[in-house]
Amino acid sequence: MKSKLLQRDYSEELEEICESKRFEKEAQNLLLSMFYKVDGAYNDYKTVKREVPSKEEFLEIIIGIVKKYCKEIEIARPNSELEKELEISKCKIVEEEPDNKYNKEQRVIFFPNEKVILYSIIKAGLEKINAKLDIKDKAMLWSIQIGRCISASEVIRDFNGFSWSQIINEIESIDCNVIYTDLIYLLGEKYVNNLKSSNIEKINNLLNEDLLDKLQQLSLKFYLSSNEEQAKKVEENLKKNQEKLEKMNNQENFIEDISKNKKKLLNKIKEIDEQLNNPKQLRDEYIKFNKDLPNEKKIFSVSHYEEMIQNERKKNLNEIEDYNKLQNPIEFVKIKDELSSKIKYYESLKNIKIEDVQKKFLEVFSKEINTKNEKNDLIDYIYKIRYLKYLPISKTKMMKDILSFEEIEKEAITKAIEKNIITPISNNAETDYLLLKSIFNTKNISLETLYIKLTIKDGKLISEIYDGDIIDSTNEVELPKGSNIHLRKTKKVKIFD
Repeated sequence: MKSKLLQRDYSEELEEICESKRFEKEAQNLLLSMFYKVDGAYNDYKTVKREVPSKEEFLEIIIGIVKKYCKEIEIARPNSELEKELEISKCKIVEEEPDNKYNKEQRVIFFPNEKVILYSIIKAGLEKINAKLDIKDKAMLWSIQIGRCISASEVIRDFNGFSWSQIINEIESIDCNVIYTDLIYLLGEKYVNNLKSSNIEKINNLLNEDLLDKLQQLSLKFYLSSNEEQAKKVEENLKKNQEKLEKMNNQENFIEDISKNKKKLLNKIKEIDEQLNNPKQLRDEYIKFNKDLPNEKKIFSVSHYEEMIQNERKKNLNEIEDYNKLQNPIEFVKIKDELSSKIKYYESLKNIKIEDVQKKFLEVFSKEINTKNEKNDLIDYIYKIRYLKYLPISKTKMMKDILSFEEIEKEAITKAIEKNIITPISNNAETDYLLLKSIFNTKNISLETLYIKLTIKDGKLISEIYDGDIIDSTNEVELPKGSNIHLRKTKKVKIFD
């Protein structure tokens, strides 16, 4: 009784926050309705997916984001201007004071749909990505953040408190969902959910090199497809690099051009030095520079003009240094090779396929079973195999449609029997797998509630997998010679001990 009295009332807490922030009534009702749905479906979601926060942690995350980051919540109503704005993104996060690092409250706009609201709330709590990050790290972090929002909204999207029914066409990005799932299953959700601009580079040392490269390519492909400004910059740089490489292929003309450009830069530096060493000339050039410029583009002090030409001087010196490297035969070859690699990398992005990523992921994930020796860890692993089989890799296909899970399933069942987690059926590992393999295909939420019953029909051994009194699946097996069956044919027995 005492523990019940001390238990937090999360719904009441959220309601109080909504009222204190004076959210409009319809928005409050939708937010609370979303919260109730999460509360009702979360245990099933956690049972199926495994690598998620505890229910209490998740509810606290929602409450914390609404309290700290949501200044205003607004619904995009049908036929409104807001609805037109959200046709693609489904939600919009508007910072009230984007330049104020102390004020993180935002205006959150969304469609009147509980799944979209949950997605929007999680998105509102994400940390901004540092614009100075390397583009690969930026793309990976962006994909992880979108994947995290998708994973959170899955609680409502695919679970209703009774069943697990995937609604694939409502997944905002198949690519981000795959990237996020792969990473939490290899590194853990706590680690992945705490990745940010300051530590995203660390992930480079934790993953298989080939898998990391494929995940980076997939995330970069998505990032550029969803960020027009970044895509334009990459396209411009790619074009410049292609032009530069083409010139470098004609080495004689290229070196001649370098010499000419160096002379021009040296002359510019000489002119700047003359100005810097002669105050009168510096002022005359400052007046001359400003003469024909409109007011908004004028430089309003000699000192600012001096700073501007000092920066230009540094830039010219850096360019000369680059040209010096290119005149060195060893450096020339090195730079040419690096340029060629960059061009090939970005040109190859259009060829990266999610199937190739998942093939490598499954290869890495299958080795994880060697580290699973505790009962809970091995049960989690079995659930994860089942979840991965149903992981969408397109709007029409799942992982099980393109990849074979047979070997990893066999290993998991064999080890679970060895550890007395699954009831042994025969003295033959292959037979046990054939009789039990459908546990990896069931959409029944809990695997531990499944029973098995053996029967003989037409000379074949048939295993019937039950959820209570309802048959979930059947498997037929022709027994190899020398096999012994340990279960009575007429009795249902629990699969998991």
